[in-house]
Amino acid sequence: MEVNQDYRDQISSNGFAVVENVLSSKQINRLRTAITSLPEGEEVRRKVSVYGVRNLLEVSEEIRELAGASAIRSLVTPILGPDCFAVRATFFDKVPDANWNLRWHQDGVIAVKERVNVSGFTAWSNKAGTLQVRPPDDVLLQMLAIRVHLDDCPASNGALRVLAGSHARRWPREEISECKSIFPEVVCEVGFGGVLAMRPLILHASSASNAPGHRRVVHIEFACRELPGDLEWKQRIAAPTGMNQ
Repeated sequence: MEVNQDYRDQISSNGFAVVENVLSSKQINRLRTAITSLPEGEEVRRKVSVYGVRNLLEVSEEIRELAGASAIRSLVTPILGPDCFAVRATFFDKVPDANWNLRWHQDGVIAVKERVNVSGFTAWSNKAGTLQVRPPDDVLLQMLAIRVHLDDCPASNGALRVLAGSHARRWPREEISECKSIFPEVVCEVGFGGVLAMRPLILHASSASNAPGHRRVVHIEFACRELPGDLEWKQRIAAPTGMNQ
């Protein structure tokens, strides 16, 4: 698919854009099956069903294919350029036994292969066996996240809320209340097979779902530059590998 100038303008000025009907029912059903079939492991969180997966690029071939699919890359390359690559993917669901509110925050860490002391990279942590670090803002400003919706996601189903235009810098926690009075809040309702594209630093939140079913989202982060020094991205998926039917 091709995106128009309005899509680029929305990402530039607002920090996000909703694009409907990116994937077909066949593709979505394949992704649902792939998530359900994931083996047990520290990356996979289950109750009655899978409700969260970290390191999804590592544990799912279907998600690696999705990250390289032309339909997804067509939303990323106009923003990051043709040399962009996927660096991390996660999965979230909101079901009655795993439902939550998410307070206003920014996505401020990246996943790397190993710890290397480089100026500006701080707050190291390890989650599900993956090293994470908080990079300088200029790294995050050159990234884009693609949230693929496997279910209809109206406001009642825990749709993401964003503060449009808040994506150009990192905001200290004590300034977020002020941001809520400066930037307009938008509820990002997305249909089955649609995508929410967003800059990592946009302030975003979500409410618990009021719906009895699922709110399944595959969240893929893309970058377009190498890290400084000897730091390396944990994953690097660039070339289209399928998922185009």
